[in-house]
Amino acid sequence: MNEKGQIATATVARQWRSHLSNEQLGDAVVEAVRDASVRRLTAWSEQYSEPVVHEPPPLPVGLHQRLELITSAPLSGTEREAALVALLRVVESIEQGLDEVSDRMQQTLGTTHTGHSAHREVTVELTGSGDIVAVRFKRSWLDDAHEANLAHHIITAFRAAYEQATAHGVQRLIADSPLGQAQWVMQDPFGFARQFGMDGR
Repeated sequence: MNEKGQIATATVARQWRSHLSNEQLGDAVVEAVRDASVRRLTAWSEQYSEPVVHEPPPLPVGLHQRLELITSAPLSGTEREAALVALLRVVESIEQGLDEVSDRMQQTLGTTHTGHSAHREVTVELTGSGDIVAVRFKRSWLDDAHEANLAHHIITAFRAAYEQATAHGVQRLIADSPLGQAQWVMQDPFGFARQFGMDGR
């Protein structure tokens, strides 16, 4: 799995037909993906539960001073009013965004996103949060598919399914709601401050 928790590579054993029937292969892939997800979460948990033995990296020089300058810079009545109005809009966006996301979250999570390999040899289904639902194979193709070719088509179908989940899933839901604008403001406080002359320039 890659850093996003998505399947990026696959290996199919040469003798897989000695252990699984064609009908069992899809379920075996689903089980392997879920097992990989559990192992990834376990490794992540173990890594971040270890005691920290080093000092955290220092913040960029001047960051504290710039933040203090933004909050304490003298503002005219007009600038202060504009800043307060803008902040109020951010708060309202967050409230509205939370309502919209909450209303649509269950539907988004329950939606199934489907990805196919080039000629639909392999089909992968994911939930709106990117969790695996099912893997299916075209029977006429699977009968003679080489394991390397099989692995290639599995990954191609996963990539296509991830693209669909990203385009229509939870992240897109949040980005398209008023929360998306609020996130931008939170990620770029200096840009927000400069809009209202609060950076001391």
